[in-house]
Parts: sequence; C-alpha cells; structure tokens
Amino acid sequence: EGLLVYMVGAVGVVYRKEEHMQFFYSAHTDDIISLAIHPDRHTIATGQVGKSPMVHLWSSQTMQTLTTLRGFHELGIAALGFNKDGSKLASVGLDLDHSIAVWDWKSQTKLATAAGSTEKIFDIRFNPVDDVLVTCGVRHIKFWTLVGDNQLKAKRGVYGQEGVQQTMLCNAFTDAGLALTGAQSGDIFLWKGSHLEWQFEAAHKGPVFALSTYPDGFVSGGKDGRVRLWSGLDPVKVFDFSSTAVATTVPTRIRSACWRDGKVLVGTMSNEIFEVDERTMTQRLIVQSHAGSEVWGLDCHPRDHIFATGGEDRTVRIYKVSTRKPSMVRELEDGVKCVAYSPDGLLLAVGLVSGKIIILEHKKLHEVVSRHTRELPIADLKFSPDARFLATVCLDGSLDVYDAQVEYELVGSAGSTPGSGLIHLDWSADSLFIQTDNTERLHQYWDATAVVEKIEGEEQLARTKWHTWTCIYGWSVRGLVPRMGEPVGLNAVARTNSGDVLAVANDFGLVRLYRFPCPYVGSKHKRYAGHSSLVSKCCFTYDDKYLITVGAADRAIFQWEHVVD
Repeated sequence: EGLLVYMVGAVGVVYRKEEHMQFFYSAHTDDIISLAIHPDRHTIATGQVGKSPMVHLWSSQTMQTLTTLRGFHELGIAALGFNKDGSKLASVGLDLDHSIAVWDWKSQTKLATAAGSTEKIFDIRFNPVDDVLVTCGVRHIKFWTLVGDNQLKAKRGVYGQEGVQQTMLCNAFTDAGLALTGAQSGDIFLWKGSHLEWQFEAAHKGPVFALSTYPDGFVSGGKDGRVRLWSGLDPVKVFDFSSTAVATTVPTRIRSACWRDGKVLVGTMSNEIFEVDERTMTQRLIVQSHAGSEVWGLDCHPRDHIFATGGEDRTVRIYKVSTRKPSMVRELEDGVKCVAYSPDGLLLAVGLVSGKIIILEHKKLHEVVSRHTRELPIADLKFSPDARFLATVCLDGSLDVYDAQVEYELVGSAGSTPGSGLIHLDWSADSLFIQTDNTERLHQYWDATAVVEKIEGEEQLARTKWHTWTCIYGWSVRGLVPRMGEPVGLNAVARTNSGDVLAVANDFGLVRLYRFPCPYVGSKHKRYAGHSSLVSKCCFTYDDKYLITVGAADRAIFQWEHVVD
C-alpha cells in the first residue's frame, strides 16, 4: 500500500508517501525503541523504555490498539520479532539478564521465557522455516528452540576451528532459512542451523547495523554510510550516503534498511529516511531532522506559515507548515541554542552555544552581521516590537541590548543575581521594558532603554501588556504550579498571538494548554503527549492555527493543529 512505519519519540508513525501524510499511534508513555511488522503487513508491534515497559500491538489501518503485553520485562524492550505465521511474538528486555519472552500475543500469554545474556542483545528474529529463534548481541549469537512447558533451549553459534567469536548487531533470514548476521567488525556471517557456513569479510568499513533479505540476495548497511546490495555471495550495487549529511559534525551512519519491490528504505542515525530505487540508483529524501545533539531553538515567522529551528548539531533549519518539509538548512560554526525572527520577518537572529549571536537574512540564510559579547551559551533572544533593538540573555546571568538599526552595536548590559543564569525574556508591547527569568526562579523587570533593573512599580509592570509571553515565572503564569507542588519541570511557555491561550512544555514529554492569564494555583488545563522526554520549546504560528514543539533529546519536531473550543 506504499506505507512506511517508523517511530519518533513516543509516537508510532505511519507515513503515506504518495500523499505526504502521517498517521499517529500515540498510546505509548515513553520513548519507543523497538518495532516489528506482522506478516499481514498491517499489525505493528512497538516496545518502549520505562521501569515497567509495555509492548503495544496496533493496526496501521485504524491506528487503534489491538492488545498490550506487560508485566515481564524491565527497563525497556530492546527488540521484537514475529514468527512466519504471525501467531508468536518474541521480545528482549533491557534488564541485567536481557530476558527473552515468546508470546501468544492475541491471548496475551507467555509461551516461554529465558535469561538471554548478561551482555546486551541487539536483535531477535524467528527463522521463517522452522521457527527457531535467533538472538545476537555482544559476543553473542544463540539459536533458541521452544521445548517442553515454557522452556527455551539455546545453542551457541559454532564458528569452526578458526572462527573468532564476534559481537553481532543485527540479523535476517533468507527464504531457505539461512541466517545472516552483521558484526561489529564489518563482516557478515551466513549460518546454516547453528553452524557458520560463510563469512563475508570486510563487507563494510566498520559495524554492520542493518540487514534485510530479498528473493535474490540481501541488503546491508553500516557505520561507513553505505548500503550494499548482494546477489548470492557477491556485492552488486553500492549506495553511498556518507556525503549526504547536512551537519558535518554528525557523519551519516546507516541504522536500518528494508527491501521491498525494488525499493530500499534506508534509515540513518542522523534522523533521515531515504528511499532508493535499486534499478535507477536514485535517492529520495523522505524524512529529515536535526542530528546528534539536542534541539533548543524554535521561532515562528511573524507573517507566514514558516518556522525556524536550531540545534546543537550547528544547523538552522527552515520548515514550511503547509508542506511539512524543510525548505532550507544552514550549517553554522557552533551549536545553536535559540533563534528569533525580526518583526517584519526579514531577519533571523541566532544565539550560539559559544555566546555569539549571528543575524541571518531569512530568504537565503546569508549572514548579515555577528557579535561575540559572551562566552557562555545565549539562552534566549528577541527583537523589540518596534524592531529597533535586539535583546539577549546568557547563562552567565547577563542581559544585553543591541541597536538593530546601527550595526547591532551594544547599547547596554546588566546582570541578574550572582551565580544565576538568565534563561527567558520578553519585550513589552511598547518596547520600553523587558521581563526575564533566571535559573534561581527569579522573575525580573528591566528598563530597556537604560538597561537597568526596575525595582519600583513591579505590580504595575506585572500588568503591562507584553508583546510575547515566554517566561515561565511571573504573575500571569502562577497557575502553572500544582496545588501542592513546586514549579519543577517547566521548560518553555508560549502565548497565542490573540493572547488567550498558553502552551506549556515540560520535562516529561507533555504539552499542556491553559487559559491565559492563569494566575491561580492549580489552574485547569488540557494535556497532550508525543515527545519522549524534555520538550525544550513551543511556539504558535502567526495566526494561532498551529503549535510547533521541539524535543531536546528526542530531536523531534511536532506540528499540532490548534483547534479552538
């Protein structure tokens, strides 16, 4: 049906490539780390991390849960695999014994369990011919047979007299029931039963992370950024992705590969998915996001359905809301911590981890000017509503104001309390005042012209009309604190441009919506899940029709439709 299945954060994604549409399975409560597809090609199994992790089985047609498996594994589900007729599902846990379970998933019954290995197990697959289960991991390959009552009997892989035990990272099976395993050494091994039949030496330069079979051979992918097609025992084609990386700090490494009907799906560790036509050798980029490091920068264009993101992979990326695709990418000299559009949308200010700020013109992302005043990361920056100034806050506790009309000369600087860093800022609608948050939960007001703290008249300033509201402290957001709790886990907030709704991003992968202002403790709200961990930033589009959120560690970018009740 031309559907792709993959996971982003705590969400299972079904992608219909012809219409460029995604459908979501969002019943997981934490990061999805394993996935398997049933032989019927419609039933999906996904496993998550967590103290008591669950396996969810769901339909890619209805996006509804069919059943869940729980109560056996601990810490996480490392790998999943269906047998040929789809009646059994095997799973591996992240506990100290990397325990294995075989399930009759429809009845939620465990058929057998066993301790897998004290070392990590990376993959688990059923042999399509005889239902023998194969696991591979650190200095580990075992062949398991279901015997007796709830028993799994294991045989170790036999390398022969000259063979050396290897760390195996992935496996796959030919239609004849021969097992293929990819090794950390770059070799690929072919097994007949539990005995080594053939060794493809130096199949890749470095670890082999992905294997997939097709009628005439198999596909392999490795750390070297290459995908190889094999016919019999010989390589016949090579697809080199090593030069496709947008961020040069993160080399392209192949994490998964899947052959079907002359097309190869390739997933990289740089958060990209490609489709390769083996006949024409053409590559099509399907999914792309930030790679490697955390993502903290986000801002929406003030006049168009466009938003910008910035990551510690040193890239700024521009996305179009309508196409749900990146339109531009620019690599900078250092990691990006924050981004902000000018009021007319013609400029994009970027704050770097190094303490430098760079002003880019928005059409081609060419540099206009740069300033390097601080040595610690720029945590936030914003243009004044009248476009005359640019304010930045730094983790060293400094507030700096630059003249945006005179080559971004430094107008003035001020400091928060000693030992604290400044993390958020907003301008008043009249461009006269600035409000900030620091790391000690102190909310402060500043005279933007003199760049000094406003001690007097705080109550009046608290009721000032603010152009944006991204500060997590202050009178208008006191209701974000639980009735009996402390304001922990709050990372970012964003008020709608209409001024009546507040989005809140927290440490636990949740996005909440409140009425604004929300000054009363325990204010009612709605909650939405999807990110697997810390949500670092949120922002509404100029017309409030969409909310954009980014995750720090999961590097996921979510586009939510904002439906007004």
